[in-house]
Amino acid sequence: LIGITCGLAIYNSTVVDLHFPLALYKKLLNVKPSLEDLKELSPTEGRSLQELLDYPGEDIEETFCLNFTVCRESYGVIEQKKLIPGGDRVAVCKDNR
Repeated sequence: LIGITCGLAIYNSTVVDLHFPLALYKKLLNVKPSLEDLKELSPTEGRSLQELLDYPGEDIEETFCLNFTVCRESYGVIEQKKLIPGGDRVAVCKDNR
């Protein structure tokens, strides 16, 4: 819906006061978004990842129990998306965080 609205505004030469996140512009320019961009879009996830990066201990795998997947709920169904190939079988450790 937002794409249609923006397209109509451009087609009709109408100025619409829309503010898009910096990460969107970076994606359009083929620039890799940063952790700071994620913090702007989703502060909770950004803060959590920053805490993981800043964790001083060696026992990351045992403390956080994470792998390279993300779970999202969509229309009442929980979907698991692999962030890397085989991400459900790769534990997050100090070397790959």
